[in-house]
Amino acid sequence: MGRKPKTTTTEETTRRRPKKQTLKAKKPLTTLPEAAVREEEEALEGVAEERLEKDEKPIALRAKEAVREVLETVARMPYPGVGLRTIAGILRGETRANWLSYIARTESWGAFFPNPLSAVEAFLRELVRAGYLEGTHFTRLTERGQRVLDGQEAPVVRRRLKVVSPKVRPLLWKLLLLRARLVNERKAPGLFKDEAMLQLLERQPTTMQELEQIKGIGDFLIRHLGKEILQLIQSFRDSNALQAEEVQKEKPKRQRRRKA
Repeated sequence: MGRKPKTTTTEETTRRRPKKQTLKAKKPLTTLPEAAVREEEEALEGVAEERLEKDEKPIALRAKEAVREVLETVARMPYPGVGLRTIAGILRGETRANWLSYIARTESWGAFFPNPLSAVEAFLRELVRAGYLEGTHFTRLTERGQRVLDGQEAPVVRRRLKVVSPKVRPLLWKLLLLRARLVNERKAPGLFKDEAMLQLLERQPTTMQELEQIKGIGDFLIRHLGKEILQLIQSFRDSNALQAEEVQKEKPKRQRRRKA
């Protein structure tokens, strides 16, 4: 009765101290030199860039990217906005005289060219229902749409659209303008069909023999526009080659800046 408790608590705490010291001794082993970390990061970034370059196709099914194309286009339109049908037509690559000022405001003209106009309009209506857009006569961004555009929220949509890669969009624009000129001169919109333009984007022929193998490129187009089409494609390819060379030259500079 009234036995004095043993001083086990102090002994236990003193016994536990070496364990804490062993944990502290392991910490320096988990840290790597900054130079090694930077080298590893640069190697991973290089692999990621190579994968992106290899995996990127001229035309691919996209969901989140399609949402951003729409939001960026709507955001660039003048106040109080333009109609939902006009936005769909611009993204689809339609050329109308009264749309030229709108087309000049965005780099997404023709981004949804591989899709039927009805599918593009359905995609826009889904964004309205999801709360990213509002209005049909004057379409504008909602607060939620602005958050997605600012990268503060990820978009959630069910539909996907075929999106033309930004890398080949300049070629698409030249072909669209060439077709518009042909329509104005010949009054025959069916001479240069969408299917033929899509094949030109994907295959990018550089010889007359390759051009003749494109489905939808008939004798009329070969005779009257064949050389011009090949010149447009070659000019586009040369421009891309120059840009690729500049990117390769910039890589060592970026690496030196990271090491500095």
